[in-house]
Amino acid sequence: MFGNKSSKGKLKSFRYSPGYSDMRGASHSDILEMNEDGKWVIVSRNRDYYNEPVRVTTYAVSSEAEAQFEEFIGKKNLISLSKRLKSKLFIHDHSPWCYEIVYDFSGTGGNSSEDYRIHQYKVYTKADLDLLSEVREMFCSLKGDIISEETEKTEE
Repeated sequence: MFGNKSSKGKLKSFRYSPGYSDMRGASHSDILEMNEDGKWVIVSRNRDYYNEPVRVTTYAVSSEAEAQFEEFIGKKNLISLSKRLKSKLFIHDHSPWCYEIVYDFSGTGGNSSEDYRIHQYKVYTKADLDLLSEVREMFCSLKGDIISEETEKTEE
């Protein structure tokens, strides 16, 4: 299916950060992972300005939706994008957009996990960027009901 080790690995987590360009600005990230109860969730961390507290929202994810997402990123060989060449673009964003995929290989006799990063400052084709757009839409659609919302305390 993948043409590499991930075909035997199990998705451990998938993180998406849309990036931002102002050190004093917003930050956002969503991570799909299993919680301590063994259920799939997306933990969304959002801050509108650097000195504001982070809002953490946890969303339920159905196991069926997670399985479809995992199958999709496998069939599309998404991790192959992590091997793209670095671009020669000037890095100016404080935090470029990024996807991070972590696979668990503990059942294969290999390393316990391996991560793959796909980020803004690599060379991508139009087809690659179209795939990333499709992945982003599918990933965002995984969010189910809100399980919890909290605001992290800021240091004073």
